[in-house]
Amino acid sequence: LVTRADLEIFLPPINGLTIYMVGDVATIPDPDAPLVVRLHDESYDAELFGSHASTGRLWLVYGIEECVRAAQAGGCGLIVYARQEGNALGEVAKFLVHNARAKSQQGSDVRQREEETERVTGAADVRLYELCADPLLWLGISRIHTFVTSSGAKTRAVQAAGIEIIKTVKLPASLLPPSAIAEANFKEERSKGSFSNPVSPLVGSNNGPPVPPAPLLEGPASPRRSGAPAHRFISLTSHAAQFSVSPLPVRWGAAEPASRGAVVATLAHPQHRNAIGTHNGPYAVYRAVGIAKQIIDPSRPLDLQSTEPVVTIGPYPSWYNADAIVALDPWGAMVSAPDSALSAAARARGVSVQPSIAISRFEARMPEIVEALREGRLSADGTILREGGVVSCIKASIEPVWHLPGIARRFKLDEEALRRKLFEHTGGMFPELVTRADLEIFLPPINGLTIYMVGDVATIPDPDAPLVVRLHDESYDAELFGSHASTGRLWLVYGIEECVRAAQAGGCGLIVYARQEGNALGEVAKFLVHNARAKSQQGSDVRQREEETERVTGAADVRLYELCADPLLWLGISRIHTFVTSSGAKTRAVQAAGIEIIKTVKLPASLLPPSAIAEANFKEERSKGSFSNPVSPLVGSNNGPPVPPAPLLEGPASPRRSGAPAHRFISLTSHAAQFSVSPLPVRWGAAEPASRGAVVATLAHPQHRNAIGTHNGPYAVYRAVGIAKQIIDPSRPLDLQSTEPVVTIGPYPSWYNADAIVALDPWGAMVSAPDSALSAAARARGVSVQPSIAISRFEARMPEIVEALREGRLSADGTILREGGVVSCIKASIEPVWHLPGIARRFKLDEEALRRKLFEHTGGMFPELVTRADL
Repeated sequence: LVTRADLEIFLPPINGLTIYMVGDVATIPDPDAPLVVRLHDESYDAELFGSHASTGRLWLVYGIEECVRAAQAGGCGLIVYARQEGNALGEVAKFLVHNARAKSQQGSDVRQREEETERVTGAADVRLYELCADPLLWLGISRIHTFVTSSGAKTRAVQAAGIEIIKTVKLPASLLPPSAIAEANFKEERSKGSFSNPVSPLVGSNNGPPVPPAPLLEGPASPRRSGAPAHRFISLTSHAAQFSVSPLPVRWGAAEPASRGAVVATLAHPQHRNAIGTHNGPYAVYRAVGIAKQIIDPSRPLDLQSTEPVVTIGPYPSWYNADAIVALDPWGAMVSAPDSALSAAARARGVSVQPSIAISRFEARMPEIVEALREGRLSADGTILREGGVVSCIKASIEPVWHLPGIARRFKLDEEALRRKLFEHTGGMFPELVTRADLEIFLPPINGLTIYMVGDVATIPDPDAPLVVRLHDESYDAELFGSHASTGRLWLVYGIEECVRAAQAGGCGLIVYARQEGNALGEVAKFLVHNARAKSQQGSDVRQREEETERVTGAADVRLYELCADPLLWLGISRIHTFVTSSGAKTRAVQAAGIEIIKTVKLPASLLPPSAIAEANFKEERSKGSFSNPVSPLVGSNNGPPVPPAPLLEGPASPRRSGAPAHRFISLTSHAAQFSVSPLPVRWGAAEPASRGAVVATLAHPQHRNAIGTHNGPYAVYRAVGIAKQIIDPSRPLDLQSTEPVVTIGPYPSWYNADAIVALDPWGAMVSAPDSALSAAARARGVSVQPSIAISRFEARMPEIVEALREGRLSADGTILREGGVVSCIKASIEPVWHLPGIARRFKLDEEALRRKLFEHTGGMFPELVTRADL
């Protein structure tokens, strides 16, 4: 980001977006055809679990209703679902704000609520509104007939992109329950203001006085690209004399808080950092952009007053065992207390620390729980489960914090090998993974997990109290939109029912929701597999389905099962009375952690609709096998012959830490003579595919890469671990046969305007076709390319749409909306691909300044953002 200003394209490790298209896709660019658009930002806990105080799911359902009406009128409706959780501040930050707001009792007063958020997180909102029209331009849209929103920021951004809006519609008051009125009023008032909020003074922090952040860059200006902004030499994070010079001690597994010490991954005092990476996972990129835009003042530490956990968890004996918990910081909820012994050494030096765990209260209301009450499967007790289907619980959001020596032992890997693979197979992210073996802690930029605790939390460590556990992996489209062919939401609802029963029996129930989308392969990969499976007509045959997935993605499953017991050990669990699962892998992992399981229960057949039986059978058969699947031969690829990946590291062994594995000198990605030596040309905005060229962010031929970062966003870390574990063979290119888009999108005139679309690759769905002119230059050199957009079919079934049919608000037509509430649509998953010069112009920023902030405020991720202006 800093060292390669010649590299103009950046694949940030953030979550992308998904477009759900209802109706005739061919009508989307027609300005005269009815078109409905809802730009929707993720608030997954409220949308998935149905928070009765939030309007998130209400807006989503109403948007889908409007989409169905447009489609039935001969046009199309779009839900553009952007993964920008908690105003792109991240979930831990969001839960901390929940606690602060609950204590201040703020209602819908906009300024007070925003000031409270800014006090805790540094900004009220860092969503990238300036980029929200890019997916609409990718679809060739010039006119929107109905824009479903109350957001003035989104309306202005869409109009600024040259798209006409005929009318906007808001959520009807008739659809608002009384419990959500305060949230609706807040959003209504906020929509009248600007989306760029001034930075409010952050006062009263317990983390020391405001200190200007130490710059990572120094030296005279040094232009590297014709017409590019000048930049300065970089003080690389990999150099011990320049970064983490005096890391504060942290002793993983120490019994005394003062001896243990705090994880320091904040950025104001880089010389005292003792961790690689920074907080908020993928959302660190949004914060960096917010700093560049001067929405956030990085010199002011966060004020975490009133954000403390609503219940106390631990400490438990498992916290004192360095090998028991290795994937999260067990003390992560306690570090910011003003008298915390953990952070005493940091406070003495004026170093700010930040929690990696936030614990808050939550009230969920899922339609299926309402139905379970009505059918008598559950009964209300007035506290745990109230009339109306409201479930009261405690929720904990947990950022991943990896203790690398322990992680390596857990995976049965050499630590040096693990570090090298994490560096190499994320496209050179965080070089200090290899050069700084003295830094043992890594905050990987991946999504974390959330624990929902129903019942008496104090009973969780009691081996005699009833305890139900469901370890649930995200499949958000099936769970949120209710895919009628998937069992994901069925398992989730059944798990919650069992949790309620355990709580009503005097114990507790836990839903541990891990954000490992598509078996941790990512959503684009998942949609490509959907297309391949649809063509092969595979049912529940496990080996065939897994071979198909391996052929397309390189592995059938890269979820980190070995780590799944860590949150249970954090809670002090030694015995589970009821484990809701069909997964042999999870059962073995929990038992290997020393946790006793009394019984496992599976999803009852009575809850399975016929459309989901094939998926249930597949999971049942798969559960009997191993979770580590061998790498299958990947044949017939259109991307050239298998080529062993060029190593990024070379040189003699050089031990850096007492007792640590030896490692080798690093060929830094920031050095043009060692990496991206001959980047294949790519001309953003060129009209001819052959002149435009393909984005090359694959890793088998690093000398020809023309982009910073790699595919699959946060899921690149999982792939790197899979390679280290030899689940994935990186020398074999992906076989993308039969994964092509189910419909053709474009090209449209907006694709040929370098400033029209800057946040995604408009050609991203077309690059892997065997005769694609886009990738001709890559094929000629045997360089593999990979799609950044996947377009597939989807059938959704949301309980609210069923209700809208029953109440007559919608009517079935047999195609778009069928009896039973099934909505047929096309879905497109889009990875972020940023053209940095265009991104800088869109944000009205100097490109060099943007690159520097992206590098500095992600903890030193991708130094070539600054040193390679040609990329």
